[in-house]
Amino acid sequence: MNKSSRAYTIFQYCFYPTIVLSTLSFSFALITYFHPSDYILIPGILTLAAILVFVVTENIAPYREEWIRNKGDVLNDFLQTFVVLPSASKLAEFTIPILFYYPIIWMSNETGYLSFNNNLGIAGNFILVVLCCEFIYYWYHRFSHQIPLLWRFHSIHHAAERVYWLNSGRFHLFDAFFSSFIYFIPMVFLNVKPEVVILVLTFSSVTGFLEHVNIDFKAGWLNYIFNTAEHHRWHHSIKVVESNRNYGKILIVWDLLFRSFHLPAGQSVCEVGIQGDKISNSFFRQLIHPFNKKN
Repeated sequence: MNKSSRAYTIFQYCFYPTIVLSTLSFSFALITYFHPSDYILIPGILTLAAILVFVVTENIAPYREEWIRNKGDVLNDFLQTFVVLPSASKLAEFTIPILFYYPIIWMSNETGYLSFNNNLGIAGNFILVVLCCEFIYYWYHRFSHQIPLLWRFHSIHHAAERVYWLNSGRFHLFDAFFSSFIYFIPMVFLNVKPEVVILVLTFSSVTGFLEHVNIDFKAGWLNYIFNTAEHHRWHHSIKVVESNRNYGKILIVWDLLFRSFHLPAGQSVCEVGIQGDKISNSFFRQLIHPFNKKN
C-alpha cells in the first residue's frame, strides 16, 4: 500500500474507529440474536474475526516492517496467548465466585446490603463496569511495574522485542491469573447481568489484541479515551521513563487522571524490550524465570 496516497491516510484514520464500532455493534446484535445459553460463544467468534483482520492488515500496512519477521518468538507467543492466558482467565472466573460472589449473595439475603441494582440499562452498565474494572486494573498494572516481586512475573510480557498481534497475551501464568482476577472483581460486586459480562469480555479481548497490533493506524481523538497501540508501544519502550506509562487495558482515562499518560506528538518508539535483562523465548524458561534467584 502506498503510504503517501490519500487512500492510505483515510485507512489510517478509519481503521481504529471501524474496529471499535464494529465490535460493539456486533456484540449487541449477537446478544439479541443468541440464546443466553450461547452467550459464551460471542467473545470467541468476534475475537477470531478481529484476529483475521489484524493478521492480514499487519502484512499490508505494518507500523514497523521489522516487527513482521519471526524472531523465534512465535511458538511461545502462541502458547502464552491461546493456552496460558485463557486458562488463567478461566481459573480466575472459577475462583472469584467462591471467594466473593457466594458470600455477597449470602450477605445480601441476610442483611439486605450489597445488593447493587440500577436502571442504567445494558449500555449504561457496560460503561460503569468498564470504568470500574479499568480503575482496579490500572493500579494492579502500575504496581506490577513498581513492586519487584510483581515485576518478576510481569517482565515476561515486556521482554518481547517487537509488538505485534500475537504477543498481546504473552504473560506468565501467575501474572495472567492475578490480572484477570483483579479485572473481573468489579463485575461481581456490581452484580451485572450476563449480557454486560459478555460485552466486557468481548470488548476487552478484541481491544487487547488491538493495542498490540503492528498496524500503522492513527486513532486521533480516540487516543484520549482508549488505550490504543499508539500508547501501548510506548509502554513497551526499552526506556523505563517511557515504559512506566499508559497502564490502562481498554481505557486511557485513568492514565490521564493520574498523570501517567504518555503520547509525545510526532515521535515513535525507538526500541522495545527490557534493558539489560535478556529473557529467553523458550516457554519453559519464561515459566521459571521469576523464580530464578538472580532476578
